[in-house]
Amino acid sequence: MAPIKKTRPNDGVKKISLAATDVTPARGVEEKMTWKEYKKMKKQIGNGMTSKSKKLKRPTPKEDEESGKKKPVKLTKKQKERHDTGADVIDPSAMRSKLQQEKMKMTKEKFEKRIEATAKAEKYRVENVGFVAPDDEDDNSLTYSIRQKDIVKAVDLAAATKHFELKLPRFGPYHIDYTDNGRHLVIGGRKGHLAAIDWQTKRLHFEQNVMEKVSDVKFLHTENFIAVAQKNYTYVYDNIGTELHCLKTMYDTARLEFLPRHFLLVGASRNSFLNYVDVSVGKQIASFATKSGTLDVMCQNPANAIIHTGHTNGTVSLWSPNSKEPLVKVLTHLSAVQGVAVDDQGNYMATTGLDRKCRIWDVRMFRQLHAYSLPFGAANVAISQKLDVACAVGNHVQVFRGMHNGTCKEPYLVHNCGGVVTDLKFVPWEDVLGIGHAHGFTSMLVPGAGDPNVDTFRSNPYETKSQRKEREIKQLLDKIQPDLISLDPDDINKVNEGLLELEEEERKKILYIRPMSVQYTPRHKMRSKKSGWKMEARKNTVKNQIRLERNMEKGAVEKEVFGGNEVQEPKKKHILDRLK
Repeated sequence: MAPIKKTRPNDGVKKISLAATDVTPARGVEEKMTWKEYKKMKKQIGNGMTSKSKKLKRPTPKEDEESGKKKPVKLTKKQKERHDTGADVIDPSAMRSKLQQEKMKMTKEKFEKRIEATAKAEKYRVENVGFVAPDDEDDNSLTYSIRQKDIVKAVDLAAATKHFELKLPRFGPYHIDYTDNGRHLVIGGRKGHLAAIDWQTKRLHFEQNVMEKVSDVKFLHTENFIAVAQKNYTYVYDNIGTELHCLKTMYDTARLEFLPRHFLLVGASRNSFLNYVDVSVGKQIASFATKSGTLDVMCQNPANAIIHTGHTNGTVSLWSPNSKEPLVKVLTHLSAVQGVAVDDQGNYMATTGLDRKCRIWDVRMFRQLHAYSLPFGAANVAISQKLDVACAVGNHVQVFRGMHNGTCKEPYLVHNCGGVVTDLKFVPWEDVLGIGHAHGFTSMLVPGAGDPNVDTFRSNPYETKSQRKEREIKQLLDKIQPDLISLDPDDINKVNEGLLELEEEERKKILYIRPMSVQYTPRHKMRSKKSGWKMEARKNTVKNQIRLERNMEKGAVEKEVFGGNEVQEPKKKHILDRLK
């Protein structure tokens, strides 16, 4: 670039003329270049700098801040362990060949990079949880005095559309359920009204009346399948309202729960039976009587897939399909239990009872942490992703903040639904509480209830049709067997010592139990090949082979128990050995 020439004419206006010249003039298109010249030019242009220019001074931290560059994130050991999926356990040196060792080493490095990237992404999260605060001008104002219409006026238009009401007094009271990604909603009225909608876009999937009493509704692994507990049996409908299945094994069901990792639909019936049905194969896994009366209070622990049921004697029982007896029985109230809820991490449990108490329990130790007094008629309860607790008190819904750490002194928000509240559900990844009551359905705004940082690997609210199909296939491939449901989900990493000892005892029985006589009948062959001595020869050959395998097994067990030399195969006798 040539120097800038400035001229000042008589009118006083500045004029700037720019004369551009090429600093790297070409020698012409036709001129050819030698190989050494081309190599030298490629080295200069490709590297972008000469060897002298490489020795630059490293910028100081202050210069980095001024330039706007982000400092490298330093991760602690705990932050990495939180996202570790077992990469530390991988030992490449245990592989036999060098090729397998190199492959396993590359796999371990890939896992470690993924863990580090996930931990960094979590540290870079900048979304904060919202909240409601009263005006500073009025010191006496409280958050529970703020009504929903005031919150709707204060929030943006997209959030304001999430508050709406469906007035359906003829078919109530209603039970509700949301999908795992919080996008779809299904409502079921006591008098048979059934409807499914995409509640964010207000698009109706289907609406019909099943002409029977509806006790509960539940989405299965996707929004395309809905389980409905009706008067006699439990039915499964698709997303257009077509009846697909009738589960006659789940009779007179009062409450439904679905375990997405195991594809198990759990039904609690009024005759005290608990039923587990595998919806992927249509097979009943377990069905047993709890002997605890009507099961109309039930929830699941999302962390370990244990079912929690509340009873009229004030106890909460924890159930698994592998045991007909409760794994744990906790006396939570001195009166009947009205509501049970467990948070997503499986750490806290909230219970409400007729004694007008809401108690918070630590599920890990089965110990009560705090107890709060509520007005009369406390029934249903729900816990959000940020541990906000919503309690149904007659026609009102009271939301509390800080119940798990004992800092709660008054309600956070209060809303009057106009009818008796029968069901409560917090929407995942949203600051919304769904309320089913006698006069219909209400979507209530609760700022700060949902997690603002959406985990799309866990559940994606913005997934497309192809992504939903892919997720469904992946869920089926990653399906967990119901035998692995236990109180401690880490039991799968441990050795079952009791079963191992039992198998060893069964194996040692061969030493002191008389061997059974070998019974073998040769297969019938064609008439021309059938003869007495041939059948007897085949029979003796098979019997000798079975005896040989038994002796080998017995010798291996004797070596393990008593020690000694290696077990050798008995030498076969030859007809000429008698002449030696």
